[in-house]
Formats: sequence, C-alpha cells, structure tokens
Amino acid sequence: MALTTVQQNLVSAMQASAEEILSLRGVMETIVAMYASEGMTSITDEDLQMYPPFAHITVNELTAAKNAYDDLKTALGGYIGGEAAYKLMKIVGKVPK
Repeated sequence: MALTTVQQNLVSAMQASAEEILSLRGVMETIVAMYASEGMTSITDEDLQMYPPFAHITVNELTAAKNAYDDLKTALGGYIGGEAAYKLMKIVGKVPK
C-alpha cells in the first residue's frame, strides 16, 4: 500500500521535528552544564534588573526555567534503547547536532 500525501507529510513533519528536538537536547545539556559552571546560582534579582532584556525576570523564574531544562533533558533520556531520544533518532536520517 502506498502512503497517501497526508501520510507522507506527517512522516516528514515527524522527522523534521525529531531533528529539532534532538538538536535542542544538546543545547539543553550545554545550558544546564553552564548554569552550574558559570555561577548562575549567585546572581540576584538586582543583577538581572540592570539589563533591560532581563529586567522582567526574577531569579526564581530563571531557576525554574533551568529546572525545566533538567526535566526535559531527563524525559528525553539518552541514545540507548527504549529512551525517547533513541526512539526519535531512529526516524531521522542523520546524526543530531
């Protein structure tokens, strides 16, 4: 049975989004590692307010966002059988960035 146009489009969209998710997984790993190594836990609300693009962000919100990265990274898992990242990798045609 041949795939319909809609089915082809869906498979293509799944491949593209899987590539994006796996690429973001690498970015999340870097953010989490740098958050600890760059002393982000020592900044204050006042530090953030000194910079207009960050003035609306509190330390609690920033910490919550970093924790969300941790949660997402954990949910994706690694490139081993049974984990979400591995399952996504199986449908993309190249090694993720």
